[in-house]
Amino acid sequence: MSVKVLKLGEVEPIKALGGTLKRMFNPETVGTKNMTFSVGYFAPGEGLKPHLHPESEEVYYVVRGEGIVLIGEERKPLPIDPDTAIYIPPGKIHGVKNSGEDRLVICFFVAPGKEKSVVL
Repeated sequence: MSVKVLKLGEVEPIKALGGTLKRMFNPETVGTKNMTFSVGYFAPGEGLKPHLHPESEEVYYVVRGEGIVLIGEERKPLPIDPDTAIYIPPGKIHGVKNSGEDRLVICFFVAPGKEKSVVL
């Protein structure tokens, strides 16, 4: 496998889990084997539906904006803002919502990222 370089502007946005994502690196785009990397864009009030990854871990990294990450069965709210990183273990319910007034931008790293998300 060779090194791959993508610019955000080269990747078409898709709607997934209730939000807008750009799927940068995954098995379909560049042939990754053990991870996926996406960037999510959320207008005020938008977010990702609560979901889980049965076998994959995930890291959220907030680039811009403010919001809340909803964790667990009880949907415990964790406030997020730029330069916040959150580790989510396999099987843990999670979602995100833009609670601010500006666009929320989050990077999502999922490993190994081979299974489909289970939406709740």
